[in-house]
Amino acid sequence: MLFLIIGLMSDDQIDFVNELFSKMNTKMYNISFKILMNKFDAEEAVAQTFLKIIHNVEKISSLPCPQVEPYCVVILKNESMNIIRKRKSLLQVEDFDCFYRDNKESIIEQELIETLNKEILISCINRLSEDEKYFVHLRFVNEMKFKDISKLLGVTEEAAKKRSQRILKKLQQYCKEGDLNASES
Repeated sequence: MLFLIIGLMSDDQIDFVNELFSKMNTKMYNISFKILMNKFDAEEAVAQTFLKIIHNVEKISSLPCPQVEPYCVVILKNESMNIIRKRKSLLQVEDFDCFYRDNKESIIEQELIETLNKEILISCINRLSEDEKYFVHLRFVNEMKFKDISKLLGVTEEAAKKRSQRILKKLQQYCKEGDLNASES
């Protein structure tokens, strides 16, 4: 089938695809490997991407030069996500925790979870009063000790610890409320 498609392409289009392949093949493989963490899947994603490029060579070759590479990378990322979806549909197992998971395979999932957790935490912190936000900033962003915070705020060290406990309880409650709201929708 590839020969039929290539046979329908003009010499300029074949040259365009060849030039694009030699210019971007390694870059695309590296991007795909970072997403998929699997050599064979990365190669498959690159191959599928170039098939899509060949199928749409007229459209892609008519793009302004600076837009060609980003456009091809988007196609690659979509193909990589398709491979992930296929992989997930093949694994119909209820409890994934029973399997040994290589650390590299879970990096993307960990990053996604961390991002979601950060967003949830930020939204919960935004619900705090300005004084509470300031305390959280001192304690967790500036990593100040209770002793230093107590001096800065003019309270006892014990009062600073108690205030921290109350703020953390409040944040936990806000997070639980967010979980309840999310599960109700």
